[in-house]
Amino acid sequence: MSRRNKHRRDNSSDDSSYNNNDDDDNSKYEEDEAENAGGGKYRTETDYLRARCNELENVLKSMRTEIRILKSHDRQTKRQMRIDYEWNGEEANLSDKVSEWCKTFLFPRYKFLKDGWMKYSDAPESLSSFAQRKLKMEEIDDFRGQWERVICPTIQMKYVTIRCNLNNEVRKAYKGKSWQNMFYNSS
Repeated sequence: MSRRNKHRRDNSSDDSSYNNNDDDDNSKYEEDEAENAGGGKYRTETDYLRARCNELENVLKSMRTEIRILKSHDRQTKRQMRIDYEWNGEEANLSDKVSEWCKTFLFPRYKFLKDGWMKYSDAPESLSSFAQRKLKMEEIDDFRGQWERVICPTIQMKYVTIRCNLNNEVRKAYKGKSWQNMFYNSS
């Protein structure tokens, strides 16, 4: 019997949930460690812990970004999006590339996107796969992260901007003209 288990048995208390909770937290770690020891992709426990730490940092970063975005209700500029989503230089360049693609290719062909277009999917008919193929990003390792952090917000912003500009042009073209003048003068 290990020294740790002997100590637990000798010092059992009325609050047994504390000890059980400790076992539950450690059990997942021990399962992952056992899986890794059986020929997993990590050579050492330190490698596994570093990878797990990076994974959890990415989750934390995405959750903070989501909270910040949900709190803001303003129409965003590219600068504000870069701050909110914490883009680096490469991601800002990707945003410019996606914005140009939306303006020249996507919007002229698809005025309205289907419901649920923001959801990432590997299905060939999804917008994420379509964008991946058209933007020639098949080799990108973390395309899902790029999709959620850069591509979706950029497409959404560009569609809002293009529709707003289009509506303003229509309004400007017909402003001040009455219906009778439009129909009688055109014939």
